[in-house]
Parts: sequence; structure tokens; C-alpha cells
Amino acid sequence: MPGSEERDPYGVEFRSVAGRAVVVTGGTTGIGRAVARLLASRGARVLVFGRHREELDEALEELRREGGEAHGLVADVSRMDDVRRVFREADERLGGIDVLVNNAAVTGGGFEGEALDEIEYVVRTNVAGYVACAREAVERMKRRGEGHVVNVGSMSADLREPEGSVYVATKGAIQAFSESLRKTVNPGGIKVTLIEPGKVATDMVEMPDAEKREKEEALEMLRPEDVAACVYFALVQPRRCDVVALQVRPHLQVI
Repeated sequence: MPGSEERDPYGVEFRSVAGRAVVVTGGTTGIGRAVARLLASRGARVLVFGRHREELDEALEELRREGGEAHGLVADVSRMDDVRRVFREADERLGGIDVLVNNAAVTGGGFEGEALDEIEYVVRTNVAGYVACAREAVERMKRRGEGHVVNVGSMSADLREPEGSVYVATKGAIQAFSESLRKTVNPGGIKVTLIEPGKVATDMVEMPDAEKREKEEALEMLRPEDVAACVYFALVQPRRCDVVALQVRPHLQVI
């Protein structure tokens, strides 16, 4: 049975992800891809999407090598028609959805140097996209009487760095949305978890790959797999246990 509980030697009933239907937004690169790979390796049935065909094909090949069931499509979370199409695909391929990992996001430039249409796209992707995907997922989860929404945010919501003010604002919005959504859907058996990473070595970080590896070794930057492990931790908790919010940062990240 999808999500069945397994008792470990200490009596904790961890839930398996095997057989659970999972949609990962932005699942073709970075954190989303690492999450999809880990869940697929544990037997989850995964659907991912992203904006670029080449990245999607590479991700699906990698996921299927893990031995799990993997599906995908090209879609842009900022477009509401694409969001509806993604969840119709989930209905067809997975028979519904047990878990949504809201992860697709883009960075923004400096507040003063960013054009208004660029600001609009960041907000549509990082906020409206999260809300729209959550709504589609929750509608389906309510019919099942359970489900789990994981929103991948950022510690920028609290740190509020002077660079990237629009990005900071969107992550603050996701923090607030996650708390309110949890209070709304908990009575229907649906869990909501907010994961807020610090600095992560993804393609969103404009830095040479060699420098990223150096910072990982120096404990100054996380790998996407570290965040994926946090998502997995939240998903396998017993039914009685909600991981409401979790912050994870590199050991030596100063701010």
C-alpha cells in the first residue's frame, strides 16, 4: 500500500514513499532533480516538469536508471494553462497525487536594475506558481483524505539580504503561504511542510562549478542532495507527526 508504515527496531512507524504518486515542480535540475532522484530510488512514482526539453530528457533517463517509475513533460509553472496540463498528466500517468514538491523558482536581479516584466515573471513563477500547483494538488488530495505538500523556500525569507529584493519578497511570501495553507488543509488529513535551505550549489548560483565544489568541501555550501534528504525526512514521518518547517544551511555559512 502506498505510504504504508514500517516499524523500525525502536518502535517508530516511518512511512514508506514506495508507490506514492509524487509531482516535483522544477524537477529537471538542481534541488528538484535531486528530490525526484531520491524518491524514485525509494520506489516512488514520480512526475517531473521543467521549461527545457533537453534537461527533461536527461532527468527522466537518470530517474529511470534508479529503477523507479518516472514521467515528465515540458511546462512553465508561471503559466496557469501549463499548471492545469501538468496535473491532468498526473491524473493520467499516476492516477492522482499523494505528494507535491513545490520547487520551481527563478532568481531575480537587483531591485533597481530589473525591468518590470522581469519582476512580474519572478513573482508569477515563485509565488503564483506555488499557489496554483498547491491548489491543484489539494483538490485531488482532499478526495483521498490525505496528502503532503512540501514547499521548498529559502532562508532568504528571514535573512533578507540587500541583493535580490524581489526574490527575497517571494520567499517571504512562500513562508507565509505555507503556514496559512497548513492551517487550512490539516483538518482534511493533508500535511504541509516548508523546507528553507541556505546556500545550495545549483545552476541558480552564478559561480564556476569548480568554485562550488570548493565551497562544498569547505562546508560553506550545500549540495542539492542535502535538501532532498530533508524532503525525504519530512515525507517518511508517522501520520501523527508533521514536520512544519525545517531550515538547513551549510555548517559554515555565516549569514
